[in-house]
Amino acid sequence: MKKRVALAGTSGITAAELLKLLIKHNSVDIKYLLSSSFTPHTISEEIFEEVGDIKILTTFDSKTYRLISNENIDLIFLCLPHKVSMDFLKACIDVVGEKNLPRVIDLSADFRIKNVKLYEEFYGCQHQLPHLVDLFVYGLPECEPTRKEKIKRSNFVANPGCYPTTVILGLSPIVSQYEIDEIIIDAKSGYSGGGKKLVTEYESYGGNNTYPYNVYGKHRHIPEIKEQLAELAKKEINFLFTPYVIPQYQGMLTTIYVKFMDNSLNLVDIRKQYISFYKDCTFIRILDEGKLPETRNVIKTNYCDISFAKEEGSCWIKIFVAIDNLIKGAVGQAVQNMNLMFGLNETEGLL
Repeated sequence: MKKRVALAGTSGITAAELLKLLIKHNSVDIKYLLSSSFTPHTISEEIFEEVGDIKILTTFDSKTYRLISNENIDLIFLCLPHKVSMDFLKACIDVVGEKNLPRVIDLSADFRIKNVKLYEEFYGCQHQLPHLVDLFVYGLPECEPTRKEKIKRSNFVANPGCYPTTVILGLSPIVSQYEIDEIIIDAKSGYSGGGKKLVTEYESYGGNNTYPYNVYGKHRHIPEIKEQLAELAKKEINFLFTPYVIPQYQGMLTTIYVKFMDNSLNLVDIRKQYISFYKDCTFIRILDEGKLPETRNVIKTNYCDISFAKEEGSCWIKIFVAIDNLIKGAVGQAVQNMNLMFGLNETEGLL
């Protein structure tokens, strides 16, 4: 029997990409699209033609919230902006009660950070559902051996951000295994990562521009990355992080510079560690020695490509990580999490 899903928020880039995947998913029946600003133009005409019998709900009232209780749907994707997502979920709980919620995959940052005070500091708002934060599993299936099982058992999943996906997957195999002296992260994202507003602005002046932003340690993904790495390493992991916007629509390439305490570490040992760590992870590809990731090889896929380099005489190792910021960095990962939650093949609808 197909799983009944709903999607809240249709005007953003991620919602359109998610619909592309869900429409073609053999085990999913999309029951409702919820959007207060919905028109056929809020998603592409190509997708809208395939929407078919999906019911469009444009008014968020008690009747709407009852329609998306667990009596009518199995899971809801929240493709809403940060802050709006938790407000929506709170309104739903006020009507149907927490126990009657369907399963939830939230693509915003509202439930990613367990330290609520830290969330409030970086996002500049009071959290509306602090008691619910601990019920959300951070949905990065490959970041540690038991994470897939945790996702399978959970009713609530916080889908990771795109930058954190590259950084955490790039560091997970080593943060608990080796003593690390310093970490420097250089992360470059296609401009779709900034949402529709940035896409419109960027393309309005021709788009031939690369620039850093949020360079003073206040990027909203920093506490998300730190919290997850600390959980994996069982200690605080510090790093310097610089994100860039680059002149391509989608794709992300992150270079992580790691200075180890043990200068004798070599690429052979590091590579073996990554291959062993990710041996059961279909979507993680450790590239052959000497081969480096390129965004063209991961765009429009749920793959994450990882490779390494070390300069002769240097105590630094470079870790290269490439993903599609819209797929593995967002909606592909959400579908992967949905598959796990429903006990489906993890790769269904993604290969």
